[in-house]
Amino acid sequence: MVAPNQGWGGLRAACEPESVKQVIPMDRGIKVSVLARWRSVEGHVRGVERMVEEDAYCVDILKQTLAIQGAIEKVNALVLESHLQHCVTTAIRSDDRSERERKISELMDVFRGSGHPKRVPLIPAEIAEMLLAVPAATSDRS
Repeated sequence: MVAPNQGWGGLRAACEPESVKQVIPMDRGIKVSVLARWRSVEGHVRGVERMVEEDAYCVDILKQTLAIQGAIEKVNALVLESHLQHCVTTAIRSDDRSERERKISELMDVFRGSGHPKRVPLIPAEIAEMLLAVPAATSDRS
């Protein structure tokens, strides 16, 4: 079992579950950006906590929590971009159709499980089907 990469808050910056030995590390530039954004989110969360403790105006608190949500969405977009550019691209180029299907299914499961069905269209079914239809470098072995 591969030990998780240690980053801010134990963030695992890799594209495979811990049970898989081969891990494709997150691009260094993206990792630095993700960690910087997480640190910013952390600061905003502490600020909101202080605002609540100090009985700040509710609308001001809401503005800050919406800013936090936006920052988290940017982190999600960066991580998704990295995953698509590296991990999913590697799977698509592989000879293993089941690996390609697993990568797409994995992403769909993440977005479905997020409790935000509106986010699932980030990977429309048409794109998923197109990715699965991409012929491998050689014949499929699945």
